[in-house]
Amino acid sequence: MDKFNNELYGYESNNTEGIHHDETGIQDVIYEELKQESVKESTEKRRFSFKQIVILFLIISLVGGTSIGAGFSIASNLMEGNKYHLADNHNVKHNNKFDKNFVVNLQDSYVNSPIVNIAKEVGPSVVAITTKVRISDWFRNEYIQEANGSGVIFDVNDKNILILTNNHVIEDAQELIVTLNGNVKVPAVVMGKDRETDLAIVKIEKKDVPEDVYKKVRPAVFGDSDLLRVGEPAIAIGNPLGYNNTVTVGVISALNRELNLPDKRLRLIQTDAAINPGNSGGALVNIKGEVIGINTIKIADTKVEGIGFAIPINHAKPIIEELVNKGYVSRPFLGIIGRDVDEHLSELYEIPIGVIVVDVIENGAADRAGIKRGDVIIEFDGKKIVSMKQLSDLIRKYEVGKKVKVKIVRNGKEKKEITVKLQEKISR
Repeated sequence: MDKFNNELYGYESNNTEGIHHDETGIQDVIYEELKQESVKESTEKRRFSFKQIVILFLIISLVGGTSIGAGFSIASNLMEGNKYHLADNHNVKHNNKFDKNFVVNLQDSYVNSPIVNIAKEVGPSVVAITTKVRISDWFRNEYIQEANGSGVIFDVNDKNILILTNNHVIEDAQELIVTLNGNVKVPAVVMGKDRETDLAIVKIEKKDVPEDVYKKVRPAVFGDSDLLRVGEPAIAIGNPLGYNNTVTVGVISALNRELNLPDKRLRLIQTDAAINPGNSGGALVNIKGEVIGINTIKIADTKVEGIGFAIPINHAKPIIEELVNKGYVSRPFLGIIGRDVDEHLSELYEIPIGVIVVDVIENGAADRAGIKRGDVIIEFDGKKIVSMKQLSDLIRKYEVGKKVKVKIVRNGKEKKEITVKLQEKISR
C-alpha cells in the first residue's frame, strides 16, 4: 500500500468509451482554413481570431509530438501576419499552400510509433493489485480499507503465475486480488517480500484462472538496467487510480539517484514518465519493450513536477531469486546500533573518530564476539571506519558466516582487535 509520505504511484485511464474523432473532417477544415489564410498577405499585424486558435490547436493535437515545433512555428507567423514556412521541409509547398498530406503523414508516423507496439506487447504482462486491510476507527468500529497498486508478471509455469511488485503495495494486506488482462479478477497470496529493497512477489495459482485467460498470460522480458543512458525513452505502464494498463511516456532523467527514506535507502532510476497513485509495482520499459525498472516513488510537492523513480531491474534480479527460493532475503548482520563520531565529537569527548556502539543486540554477532556498549569501532576488516553508513555498506558485501576482524577502542584509550562471525539477518 502506498504509505510513503513522499511517494505517489499512479493510475491513469485509457477508457475512451463514448469519445469519437472525425479526423478526416478536421483535416479538411484545417486545409481549407489555412489555404484561405495563406493567400492573404498584409504588412500590418493583425489579431489572431478565436477560430484560428481552435484550428491551430487541432493541428497540434493531430500531428502529435514530432510536429509541435511546426505547429508553433505556423502559429507564430500567422499571428505576425507573415508567410509561414518550415526550413528544408518538402512537405510545405513554397507557394504558401499548406500540403494536406503533411498532417496525414505525421499522424500516421505517430500511430505507428514503437510505443504503440510496446503498449500492446507489454501491457498484458502488467496487472492491477488490490489489497484489503481490516482497520478500526476511534470507536473500535471495524471496516475494510482497499488500496491499489500494480505488478509485473515475470514467470508463468504449469502451477503458478508469479508477479513482481513493491513491498509497500502488499504490506499488511489481509487479502489480495489481482486483475489480469481482460478484467479477470483472481485471488493471490504473498510468496515473499523484502522491506529493505521494497520488493515483493505475489503468486496466483493456475487453478484459479480460467483456462482461456491462462493461455494468453505471458511474462514480461527483463532488460539490462546497467546499459541505460540518460535521455533515452522510458515508458511507464501501470494502473493509476484503478485505470488498468495506463501508458505514459518520458525519458530516463538520471541514474543512481539515492533516496533516504525513513526505513531504507534506495538507489533508483529517475524518470519524467508520469508515475501516479497506483503505479507502484508497475513496469518501466525501454524502447525495446524490456522491463528496466519497477516504478516505486513519485515526489509529491507543489514545487516540482515530473520526478518519479523506479528500482533498477538489475538490483531486483538477485532479490527475486531469493524471494522465490526462500520467501525472504538473508543479509550479513553485525548486531549493533551505532552513531557516528565525527571530528567535533572526537575532540569534545576525547574519543577516536569512528562509530560508537550505542547498543548491542542480544545474541547477535557483536554480542557473541564481546563488543560492548560504548566501544568505538575504528576498523572493519582492515578498512578505517568513519561513519555508520560506511560500516553498513561494508557489511553488505560479505557473506553470512564470514569471519572478520574488527578494531575497537574501549574506555577512550584501550585498543582491541576482535574477530566477529557475521550472522544472518532475515529481512522480511
